[in-house]
Amino acid sequence: MDSKYKNIMVGVDGSDQSEGAFFEAIGAARRNEAKLYVVQIIDDSSLLINSAQPMNEILAEESERAKQYLEKLAERGRYQNMEIIPYIGNPKRALTEELPQKYEIDLIYVGATGKGRFQRLLVGSTSGYIVNHAPCNVMVVR
Repeated sequence: MDSKYKNIMVGVDGSDQSEGAFFEAIGAARRNEAKLYVVQIIDDSSLLINSAQPMNEILAEESERAKQYLEKLAERGRYQNMEIIPYIGNPKRALTEELPQKYEIDLIYVGATGKGRFQRLLVGSTSGYIVNHAPCNVMVVR
């Protein structure tokens, strides 16, 4: 590889495989002296719409929970050039279109499977979608 990656993104969801992808991404970021974006997507379509609690409160709580998780993960990773991003939206679109474009991502790390095994049966694998639709290289970690 002649050129180095400059902006690496890793999607995490709390699963063992996504955390494995996180640590692999840190290694790649160190080797390439790259900026690392650690992203947890809050899938607003999967939140309870029939809740008595207003949607903006639910999203605020989920965003805070994601931020706390990402901060703990970042502490474990000990990489200085890292940005954590709790992001509300559609995971597939966010990880293949919105975030890669916004941050000029040239490498994406994801776990082979995540927490939503039942949902994957219904809507397809997020990691598979990323591999097929991302604008850059993708590393899938098992």
